[in-house]
Amino acid sequence: MNAVASPCIDVCRMNAATGFCDGCFRTIDEIAQWSALDDAAKQAVLRRSESRRKGGARVVVIGERFSATLVLPPDSIKSFATLVNDQNPLHHDDAYAATSRFGSLIASGTQPTAHMMAMLATHFSHYAQPLGLEFGVKLTRAVKAHDVLTMTWRVTDAKWKASLKGDLVALEGEACNQHGETVMKTTATIVVMPKERRE
Repeated sequence: MNAVASPCIDVCRMNAATGFCDGCFRTIDEIAQWSALDDAAKQAVLRRSESRRKGGARVVVIGERFSATLVLPPDSIKSFATLVNDQNPLHHDDAYAATSRFGSLIASGTQPTAHMMAMLATHFSHYAQPLGLEFGVKLTRAVKAHDVLTMTWRVTDAKWKASLKGDLVALEGEACNQHGETVMKTTATIVVMPKERRE
């Protein structure tokens, strides 16, 4: 027996203007995939459809959270800094970094920043089409070689923007090391558009 019941109320009529069923406020893809979804995915669909019913965000859910882990061995720090042409010896020279106030190699600030930004694209592209508009980053602590970062984003606001054909989404994020110390605080504004159906 399914733990999450279908929201279908037998008003099965797709609205050409909104792209949602007039009865359950799901997209045609959400309806077609319903039986194959696990309970967590079904709950996510229900939260989105309830937001649509109330005239709010159509694609994302306010309060939606997601996390990822980033491990930073010395080779990763050196290769990333080389890739982005950051020549600071704190990212390349073990001996130099060992005598610094940090006592070891530290990651270029662009490295955890890039991973935080990539998380947005990865997460939302599973069910929609995201596009970044604006990012804010505050580096609060050096990220050292061998650190393990837990990076988290949370949707703080979202509303449908017809001119963008998607939800205008505000997010806040942070990254913490394995000691629970915050190393970065982030904000973002993105557009999350429904996935285009391929015929």
